[in-house]
Amino acid sequence: MTRPFYQTYHCQHCGKETTMESAFSRWVRGKPELHSSRAGISVVDLDLTGEKKIFHRFKTPETGRDIFYLMCVEVKIHDGILSDSQADTLITLNQLISNRRKTPTKKKIYAQIMPAPNFIFSWMLGRRVRFRAMGAHLLQFSGQGPEDSEKIKWDHHEISIGQLVGLLLFKIDPHTLRPMDLRVHHRKDLKIIGL
Repeated sequence: MTRPFYQTYHCQHCGKETTMESAFSRWVRGKPELHSSRAGISVVDLDLTGEKKIFHRFKTPETGRDIFYLMCVEVKIHDGILSDSQADTLITLNQLISNRRKTPTKKKIYAQIMPAPNFIFSWMLGRRVRFRAMGAHLLQFSGQGPEDSEKIKWDHHEISIGQLVGLLLFKIDPHTLRPMDLRVHHRKDLKIIGL
């Protein structure tokens, strides 16, 4: 179940308590298909404004809790752009938290510092699980959020609200904007490491 948003501030103009939640955060919280209980999604804010987020999908209908997906998203509103230092930080973070693998066709792997782990230990489950770290990405709105924006961009590519939902559910690959295969293809690997 998605928890209520508790951070508030006292408005100096009207004197009332109001939430500090951004339009995008409110949209994510209000989207039934993104609710944590239904979709197995956890969202963590990395800054006070709530515009740097980690999306973690810990459960899918296809794999249950056998694979965890994770990505970092930097949100910019009103066609905001990254400063040079912000872009450098996002590119660095992308290299640190990506664990893309070579494909059978030997296609290019997206920039990453070195091979990252395929498995992590889940404290909640008390066991190791497969892990897909999908990097860090830029999400730009022409307005305040998805509902009032004429344009939505993901890593400088224009997308629809439906594609945005697919990206946040890890159904669309955040690097290629193509459908992702959420199945476990190498179940025998789980037995080898004792899972």
